[in-house]
Amino acid sequence: MTKAEIQQVKLRFGIIGNNEALMRAIDIAIQVAPTDLSVLITGESGVGKESFPQIIHQYSRRKHGQYIAVNCGAIPEGTIDSELFGHEKGAHLPGLSANGRGYFGEANGGTIFLDEVGELPLPTQARLLRVLESGEFIKVGSSKVEKDRCAYCCCYQCESYTSNC
Repeated sequence: MTKAEIQQVKLRFGIIGNNEALMRAIDIAIQVAPTDLSVLITGESGVGKESFPQIIHQYSRRKHGQYIAVNCGAIPEGTIDSELFGHEKGAHLPGLSANGRGYFGEANGGTIFLDEVGELPLPTQARLLRVLESGEFIKVGSSKVEKDRCAYCCCYQCESYTSNC
């Protein structure tokens, strides 16, 4: 992309700064947007990582589909799997009586941004890995494999750029 095109993206998404690394990150986000690749975005807290999934979504063929941003650190541990993957009626979850599609079911055909995936419990991270690798998941209380077609962007906070993120 030209510097003028990157400048337009920065204006559209409210991004401030002219650092070469920032310009390269924006360019890479636009390059990856039309693909089916899953994306992991890393960086320090407060650097604007949440802008990049929005860029990827808006420049993808999924831009007319749902864009769902999920703060994984804010989901109560007892309901994380149900909220992400959905659940079947009678799945022994307090307060949940009807079938639930979950975020992956809702985002089908769109983009799902999972912020702070490092905050998820390890068993949920293992289930998430299956979704990222194959697009397949199983609702809580079900044995049926579901398949979705959405783009996945995950965000992980690093303490500093010099750490191994």
